[in-house]
Amino acid sequence: MLTNPLPDNDTLIAYSHDVSWQEIERQRRQFNQTLAELARAEQGQSLPLDALLSSFGQDVTSFYAPDDCDKGNVILTQHNGRKYLLGSAVSKRYRSGHGLMESIVPYNLNPSVNHTNIHETEDSSTRMRVIGAEIELGVVFADGGSPSEAQVQDYIEVYSRYAQRIGIYPRLDREACQYQVEAHIAPSVGYQKTRSALNGMMTALVLAGEDTGLMTTMMACYPTESDFKMTDHPKVQTAVDLMLEVNDLFPEYRQRLAEAQARYHIDPATSHHVNIFRNQGCHIHIDLAGRSEALGMLTFYTILRSATAVANAAVLKGCPFVNGTCDEELLCVREYLRSTTVTGRYLDLPISPHFTEDGIEKYASLLKLERANAVGRAILYDDSLGTPVSLMHNPVGRVRSDLMTQKRVCTVESTGMPTNVSASRMAAVLTDFEFSHAVIESYFRKHGCDLEPMYADKMMWAVLGPLDRASLVAQSDESDRLCTDMTLVTANGERMRLSEFYEMKRRFMHRAMAHIDEVAPRDIDEVYMSLQRMLEPPSGQAAETIDEYICDAKKRSTGNWGSILRNAFVEAGGVPGTHNPDAVLTVVRKVHEALRKRYLEQH
Repeated sequence: MLTNPLPDNDTLIAYSHDVSWQEIERQRRQFNQTLAELARAEQGQSLPLDALLSSFGQDVTSFYAPDDCDKGNVILTQHNGRKYLLGSAVSKRYRSGHGLMESIVPYNLNPSVNHTNIHETEDSSTRMRVIGAEIELGVVFADGGSPSEAQVQDYIEVYSRYAQRIGIYPRLDREACQYQVEAHIAPSVGYQKTRSALNGMMTALVLAGEDTGLMTTMMACYPTESDFKMTDHPKVQTAVDLMLEVNDLFPEYRQRLAEAQARYHIDPATSHHVNIFRNQGCHIHIDLAGRSEALGMLTFYTILRSATAVANAAVLKGCPFVNGTCDEELLCVREYLRSTTVTGRYLDLPISPHFTEDGIEKYASLLKLERANAVGRAILYDDSLGTPVSLMHNPVGRVRSDLMTQKRVCTVESTGMPTNVSASRMAAVLTDFEFSHAVIESYFRKHGCDLEPMYADKMMWAVLGPLDRASLVAQSDESDRLCTDMTLVTANGERMRLSEFYEMKRRFMHRAMAHIDEVAPRDIDEVYMSLQRMLEPPSGQAAETIDEYICDAKKRSTGNWGSILRNAFVEAGGVPGTHNPDAVLTVVRKVHEALRKRYLEQH
């Protein structure tokens, strides 16, 4: 019998029999309206939680006593003996000065939507879900100098002007590090639209650099030497406090930090768990049909833990640099940096407050203990090291129940994909995630959370079947060392090159997506044949230099990006394993100049 940590279908059906999804939606709409009215009446001031509870009805309770409004808490109601979450709040420490009413976040996942009733929701049939993505990157001056906050804000403003002119999403957000920003890809469907949006983003970044004198460091982590300054924002400062406090509970992670500081020649007096943790990722969001909690867990356990996730991450990996040091062993240091914090360990499965034993208590405990600085991160509960923490930086991803939008959407978010300078590679990975999600949603509608039919389908299990933790970690480690030259091992135990895997997935997708009218066969081919071309060019000629990888019309996006960067470091006079800020900066300049050459000529 296949081991399956997901809730079984009988449990899902029994829950929805006792409380309908419509009743949960009705209660939540009423709760959100009451919450908004009370917050307006108090003009944003903190309002005792019991005022909200008494105004809504006797069945609404808080997990902890409502009289201490400074603590984190969870608001529940029940129907036919089944409890379910309406909303929750972090403690005052993490509210950035906002009152309690403003800080209560609705819980949008619906535990009563399963494979037997999802057709009744507004998502009556499987269709392509739009993807959104956030691309993290760094900025640095050509002489290696780090920009001030005012200079970063100027860069953000200039980028916005160019982005609006080009017709792409115009906002850059700040990241925790002073020298990092986050660009957004507006939700879209399909490879061509996504690649076009990414090319527009690249153009706007280069143009902003022309006006401000700043270069982008669009790699899997921040590469150049700096003083590790954090953004001066209360939200960042409280997050720093949390991570330092949590890591201090585990001597192993103090030792990991010390080893990383020595490995990358970082002064311990100027660095800690947070500012050494400057990896740069491509975060991908996709909506969950019916806001189904069960579908979210199935998607996390399959797509984000499968050979597909390992392959896609390897396609985008490549950055052997940290703080002006080139790693001797790793072609991509992103996951090594993530492993320096206990919050960056691998998560097997997010807890469900409704389907995990003691799930509500576990969820609430992280909020009260101040171990989660956002309510959605309390779902990423883990106590395997002896004390509960949130694995909010795990390399797999998240199920987001806490997105504050009028549509009340919730998503699955992949956090395992690095940033890459290739728009084609990122577009292919994003679109593959979109296709994979459509296949898993279709599977859920037929089989729920039962994995036996997937296990019986040898090709589907190879492509989307969950890897055990040991295999997942081992393959991630191999791709850190070899990037696209790794050997992939599927859930079936088959060993293959990445190009062979994507050919297998192309054939599988033609079968698995035949019933989805929005996707034509050529749409499938252009994604997976593009990935094959980039991994094993038919000409036999792959990029070997930065300029070829970014600019050459025939070799563009081919080759091993991690090897290309390391070879450029050696060419600049560096020796892998040594601290050579000048050589790293030379590589960063070459990347920026290649981007200028490509995107300024097009503009």
